[in-house]
Amino acid sequence: MPKVWGQTEETRKRISFNKFGQPNDKEHMSTFAHFLGTLARNGKYAPLNVLRWDKVPEKPNKEHMLQIVKDKFEIPLGCEDYILQSIGKKWRNLKTTLKAKYFDSKLSLDENLRNVPNRVNESHWNDLVKHWLSKEGIEASKKNKESRSHQPYTHRTGQRGFSIIREMEHEKLGHEPTLSHMFMTCYSKKDGTPANALVGEKIEQMKMLHASGASSDNGNDAYYKVIGNGKYGRVNLYGLGVKAADVNGTVPSRKASHHAALQLQARNEELQKELNELRSIVRENRMQGNPSDSSNALTPNNHVQASTSVTQSPIEAGMDVVLMSITNPSEKVALGKVCSVDPSTEVGDEELGPN
Repeated sequence: MPKVWGQTEETRKRISFNKFGQPNDKEHMSTFAHFLGTLARNGKYAPLNVLRWDKVPEKPNKEHMLQIVKDKFEIPLGCEDYILQSIGKKWRNLKTTLKAKYFDSKLSLDENLRNVPNRVNESHWNDLVKHWLSKEGIEASKKNKESRSHQPYTHRTGQRGFSIIREMEHEKLGHEPTLSHMFMTCYSKKDGTPANALVGEKIEQMKMLHASGASSDNGNDAYYKVIGNGKYGRVNLYGLGVKAADVNGTVPSRKASHHAALQLQARNEELQKELNELRSIVRENRMQGNPSDSSNALTPNNHVQASTSVTQSPIEAGMDVVLMSITNPSEKVALGKVCSVDPSTEVGDEELGPN
């Protein structure tokens, strides 16, 4: 990650996100994901001795991590939730890995405390070990094992997330992949055979439903009948942060609405920046007496001719005019009406001026 840490505002890479606020940048996704992992492993920003991710302080910890990510990558507005969720997931996975590799419930407290992993804060490790050996920690471990036992499917897509796979399949098919198609793609081996017998059984059931006409043609109905709906408002095979309401509902989730609003805000800021640049060009042309300035961009609309030459006459209030392009004086871009020729009249909080 040294190259990423050395990025500046001028050299940082732009990461594209989909409509659900998930990264879908195939070129930079691996680097981006690994960088989020470095933050999850940094005890200064993501302390391991905090029991739950939602208990990690927003200020300064999570806000600091977000700012670091924005300093090293160009991120669209409204994608902050995904970034923090992704770091949180990697943070939890790190705890699971450390426990499996360095902790042994059969050993004493002192023996486990001495087995501090490299690059892990010793005080954080001490708190983790004490929690894992506590009654509360043992009960939580049992519940987690029980929960994992009800997850019989392991996808075969490697480090690619569902959002990237969905994007790739969309490009390949020419349309949005169905849940049935995604299941067959993500839970099959490279040669197309099912990952295990249970996956093969579920795929055959979906195919039979399609063939019998017992499910709708959209490919999602068969999946729901065979696999079922996602729990806790989630939707399967879409990846981190997507709610069922975002995909199936007529009203998007609150998070999706917030994301869309921020995207519109970002687009508005881009357009405002472009407008300011155009205004700057107009002012510069006026100061330099450029023949393509706005004084020549207004011509009386007595009649429109095919020729680029237009008879000049004094401009008066109420007169219909043709608006000419700033960059190409011979190009007509719009029709307008002169509201005032008074230099003190303000338009867009700015006086017309003598020119």
